[in-house]
Amino acid sequence: MKKLLLILLFLPMIGFGQGWETTFGGASADVGESVQQTTDGGYIITGLTHSYGNGYGYSDVYLLKTDVYGVEQWSQTLGGTNYEAGYSIQQTTDGGYIITGGKGGGNGNSEDVYLIKTDGSGIEQWSQTFGGTGSGAGGSVQQTTDGGYIITGYTTSFGNGSRDVYLIKTDGSGIEQWSQTFGGTDDDEGKSVQQTTDGGYIITGTTGGWGFRNVYLIKTDANGNATSTFNIPALNANRKLENTFDLLGKQTKPQPNTPFIEIYDDGTVENKIILE
Repeated sequence: MKKLLLILLFLPMIGFGQGWETTFGGASADVGESVQQTTDGGYIITGLTHSYGNGYGYSDVYLLKTDVYGVEQWSQTLGGTNYEAGYSIQQTTDGGYIITGGKGGGNGNSEDVYLIKTDGSGIEQWSQTFGGTGSGAGGSVQQTTDGGYIITGYTTSFGNGSRDVYLIKTDGSGIEQWSQTFGGTDDDEGKSVQQTTDGGYIITGTTGGWGFRNVYLIKTDANGNATSTFNIPALNANRKLENTFDLLGKQTKPQPNTPFIEIYDDGTVENKIILE
């Protein structure tokens, strides 16, 4: 009997610790969009739910906490009477959670970037929305070293195209400190963002149009700026620029992200590139 008892005690550790699967939701459509392991070894999930909440036909943000075996410990729905969805979640240093996603989109309304902060039980502490007259959504959020948050996603309210990469920096209360857009005339969207060791940010996402898309990678400084000019120091401060050529020797006008050569009246030459 002692041997049998020991086997029964260790079965949960062997079976559940190596692999398992489970489902959550109700009678309607429910989706998980983002998951992270929490400091207690369990998992926090966000997404959207049509089964629960206040959406009245639209979805609400779905927030679930499980233990290490995927057993639900609690769940919350967040949002109002229009469309809301969570697309990215991270546990914060205070043990709570930060979520970004989309809000609006119902009754002809445009969607906005949605940012929600909860406590450790998933109770909302505050929420903010960002955007203009067009549409937008947050695809990724991370807490920054100053206690604030960095968000990336897309916007049609600002920028140059139908969709542009949207980068938003907030303080610890979700108040916007600055925002930037990136991209050209095609559709551009930020999918993931992280703070880098130099205090700037690295963003990846997509760029392109219908029929083709490419991976988009953007590196910014601490203020979200991605345009820099690298110059070789001038040998003679009084020299005059005579001409500018591309790498094939053709006279040109400097363009972003294209190497060029400048020739001065004192015979000196500089290689330059404007990064944007």
